[in-house]
Amino acid sequence: MDKGAGSDVLLFGFSAGDSARVAAAVNASGRSFSLGDPSPYAGPALVLAASYDREELRDSRASAYDDRRPWCFCVPAGDRELVAAAAASREGWTLLLPANDRETRKVLAAMTEAAREIAATASPGLLRLDSAFSWKTSELDVSLTGRYLARLVALTGFTLGRTEEDCCALALEEALLNAVEHGNLELDSSLKSADLLAEDPFEAEKARRLKDPAFGGRIVRLSLRADGKEARIVLEDEGRGFDVSSISSAPIEARITGKGYWLIRRFFDAADYNAKGNAVTLVKRGASPLPR
Repeated sequence: MDKGAGSDVLLFGFSAGDSARVAAAVNASGRSFSLGDPSPYAGPALVLAASYDREELRDSRASAYDDRRPWCFCVPAGDRELVAAAAASREGWTLLLPANDRETRKVLAAMTEAAREIAATASPGLLRLDSAFSWKTSELDVSLTGRYLARLVALTGFTLGRTEEDCCALALEEALLNAVEHGNLELDSSLKSADLLAEDPFEAEKARRLKDPAFGGRIVRLSLRADGKEARIVLEDEGRGFDVSSISSAPIEARITGKGYWLIRRFFDAADYNAKGNAVTLVKRGASPLPR
């Protein structure tokens, strides 16, 4: 077995028996493989990550996710409910276990083609990106959207490596969350309970307003433009806004989710609100911008 990082395929999260079977199928396809956590490696082009219906492996599956390296959602053949969940999530390709040579070759071929498409999208010939998005508040998945937007920022050359892309995603999630909770839903942070064991009135009111068309039906809009100088994101909600001067206070005193604004500023070079306080412009100037 190749345990180095220079193989074609990295296997992760499998039981000993499943690992041996998948490794044999990978070898039969004419590819080399290694075993281990994918996060420290840059070498393997593809990751086959097993996800069993056990809590202790769910975090491992999540750590294997990397847009630059498509991976396979592997599930036990007998667990049909988990197979259905994998298909619905659209997170990867489903490889039933125990794996056979034909199915493994098919999955690896699909993953290879997807990797080529990602590489083409990240072409150094890209000179400009100009995109616009809008979401209904009640249907916006903040975490998924933040990760997707961070990937676009990465493709334009304004993030360097996975760690910085993760920081970008975290900042964008925070900005989107502000637009949803404090913008369109008009929720006040004072509703949050300090007692972790008590019912959270903030979350209860959030759930109620998401179902109310007067709040949940409002729109979140975002534009992303990147050229050879900077990546610029404008995020706007349909809320009443807030007192922009409050963000000049210490982080704990800021009225827009407190420390959230400062979390955004840790990644972006600029984060400026309009006078009303319902739109923020985020600017990132990277060390490796798009070529002119």
